Amino acid sequence: MATAAGGSSADNDTECSVCHELFKNPKLLPCAHVLCRHCLLSWLASNPEALCPLCRGAIADTKEKSRTKGWKEVVDALPDDVAMAALVESTRVLSQDHVCVGCKTAAVSICLNCNDMMCKSCGCQHTNFSATRHHKVEDLSSMTAEELAASQPDHCSVHTSKPCELFCPTHGAAICHLCASAKHRACPDLTELAEAADKSREELSQMVTSLLTEEQQLEEAVAALERHLEATEKVMQEAVAEIDMTCDKLENSVKECRRRLKEMTQDAKAKVKDTVLAVKVTLLDHRGRLTSHRRVADRTTRGTNNRGMCDVTRALRDRVKDILVTCGQRRADLKSVFMVTLTIDAAVVARIEKELSALGQVKVKPVSIGTRQQQDWRFHTNHGKNIVLSNDGLTAERVKGFYNGIVVADQPMVPDVLYEVQLDKVDTDVYAYLPCGVVLTDPDHLCLPDTAYNGWDWEAVVISKAVYNRGHKKDNNLNDATRNLPEGTRVGVMVTTKAELHLWVNGSDRGVIATTVPTPCFAFFDLYDRYTKASVLPPRHVD
Repeated sequence: MATAAGGSSADNDTECSVCHELFKNPKLLPCAHVLCRHCLLSWLASNPEALCPLCRGAIADTKEKSRTKGWKEVVDALPDDVAMAALVESTRVLSQDHVCVGCKTAAVSICLNCNDMMCKSCGCQHTNFSATRHHKVEDLSSMTAEELAASQPDHCSVHTSKPCELFCPTHGAAICHLCASAKHRACPDLTELAEAADKSREELSQMVTSLLTEEQQLEEAVAALERHLEATEKVMQEAVAEIDMTCDKLENSVKECRRRLKEMTQDAKAKVKDTVLAVKVTLLDHRGRLTSHRRVADRTTRGTNNRGMCDVTRALRDRVKDILVTCGQRRADLKSVFMVTLTIDAAVVARIEKELSALGQVKVKPVSIGTRQQQDWRFHTNHGKNIVLSNDGLTAERVKGFYNGIVVADQPMVPDVLYEVQLDKVDTDVYAYLPCGVVLTDPDHLCLPDTAYNGWDWEAVVISKAVYNRGHKKDNNLNDATRNLPEGTRVGVMVTTKAELHLWVNGSDRGVIATTVPTPCFAFFDLYDRYTKASVLPPRHVD
């Protein structure tokens, strides 16, 4: 394909991406791609939206066509890529058979002035002739198309036999002395072509430097986005794990509630069953006694004389009376039999459902992603209420009390960049640690506690000998790395491209204090108790 600035094509690619042949009359598009003039015209004729076939960038405004006679004038207004044209011609020359122009034997050299290939003998004669003794003859084996194109003589476009020695800034054209005396006599500031070329070379060099710098910054921005995506993936994995853990815990609680309610129901059922069975046994016993006495009375009525009937009646009278009273009492026991009822508090269920719906929220908010080209950082204006900033935010001092001294960086941390502060003022009569670490919340929206000891659930906090990562205490080998630090001590934190957080003291890496740290994150330091004043040090990249 054709060459493209900042694209994937090689800078010396001389093949048109449309016709796949060497460029003919190459035109430089606004997007810096190159196409043959006739290829560009045919492309625009079949694609009236006027977009580059390589990057879909605009070649020309369609309104521009309506202001002219057609695409021809639009294309002719585009600049010629003279460098590509010269490179194509040099490529064409070098691609020919290496045959001496004089004796038709194998050529070993080429004249840079007339592009003739010559054998060793003819080359010597070429440099001896008076007309060509000033020509430059070079070895063919080491000659490149770029070198041949750069060495071509500057001939006047009007007087083709005359060399260009002057440059007219007014018309932007290289001219010969005849043109200067004939057509450019009134043009001011004619300069030597070599001098103008030197200025152009310097300007082009500056362009290359600026474009390269910007290209590197864009590459770093893309890399930062890729790191951000990786960190986001890690955060999402942890979020999913936390969701599973929370839901499992809630599910276990619901299962336990179900088990407990069922157990209570079974216990109630057993109680009711025991009560009913006891009453039933009693009633069956009395029913048996009633049945026995009824049979005796019935048998006596049907098969006994008068005397016997009187005797039996006297014997049964008190018994039956007692039995009937007792049975009446047993029937009253039916009123004390239990029934199982279950009441589910609908209000509690509704409240739980409502709280579950608000259990967690996922928000997508704009953030600033750090790149390696960021400027020096400062303390954010959101700081502890006892902090006073000075020196344009580069110095922080706790002016009263022992608390409310937290300061936070004003920009996201850049991977592999160390963020340090220097302790400028220390109360030597007090013994304390210097809490520090990182937070994920943007300082604009961060609610600061009075000390980092109350912010231990932040992303990563070094407190005393302990390290807390999102509220969980982590094993570490810090020992007393931040205890009783004297004035002049440098303390810093750094997040690597592997999302590991390191603690640094006086230029020494004290090790990893947290892993899978998401981005963006912000460094913080707590000027607590012993430590009253600190200054920002310039960030530095650490390999």
